[in-house]
Amino acid sequence: MSINLDGKIAIITGAANGIGAEMARDFERRGARVFLTDVAAEAGEATAAEIGANAAFMRHDVSDEAGWPAVFDQCEATFGKADILINNAGIEVTSFITECELDDFRKLMDVNVAGVFLGIKHGLKWMSVANGGKGGAILNLSSMSHVISSPGFGPYGATKSAVDKLTKVAAVEAGALGAEVRVNCLYPGIIATGMQDKLGQDLLEMGVFPDAQALQEYVIGRTPLKRTGTPADVAKAAAYLCSDEAAFITGVGLSVDGGMALG
Repeated sequence: MSINLDGKIAIITGAANGIGAEMARDFERRGARVFLTDVAAEAGEATAAEIGANAAFMRHDVSDEAGWPAVFDQCEATFGKADILINNAGIEVTSFITECELDDFRKLMDVNVAGVFLGIKHGLKWMSVANGGKGGAILNLSSMSHVISSPGFGPYGATKSAVDKLTKVAAVEAGALGAEVRVNCLYPGIIATGMQDKLGQDLLEMGVFPDAQALQEYVIGRTPLKRTGTPADVAKAAAYLCSDEAAFITGVGLSVDGGMALG
């Protein structure tokens, strides 16, 4: 089965680099037009230019509610009404709970939770067929950290648990509102990105692992597929959940972790 996104218009937050950028590339190859947002304007512009005419970029802070209507307005002016929203933007703070600064925790909540909350809030309003939208799919990025309890992941994992719950409630509310919008989430595992590299370095500095080899052995040892994931692995799963092939799927969380959460 080849996932086809012909005619779809997707807004992807946090799309300047990493998983978000790969989702934008993948969706465009499948026939979608992609509207990228990020606070990293230079990288975001470069990614959109690399993808080509079916991509556009707008600087956007997901934690700022005032900016959300402009995202949907600009996407519509550029490509048409969005029928896919991917709430991918997120940050990571790796810290023991006893050492985590309250300001850092609040920043995590602002971006990882409030950012997704605002995306869902405005996405359902703009995409709902009851409001003149096209319906479609909202996809949120949670994490396997919402089910695995590991040292250093308390603050970050808490935000991703919140994303999981927001997803499920939003799926129920979308149905009650007659929005014709499906709401799902992904649980990525250890994915080879710049953010993941920083996470590994933080764990080593915290003393959770004695050295890089021990960290790698732990990751591979707990993963049935015996490898780390790639942004492409996540993008393919995202494409499925946002496609018409998943038309009867809502309120689910799909693990993309090589089975790591099973251990």
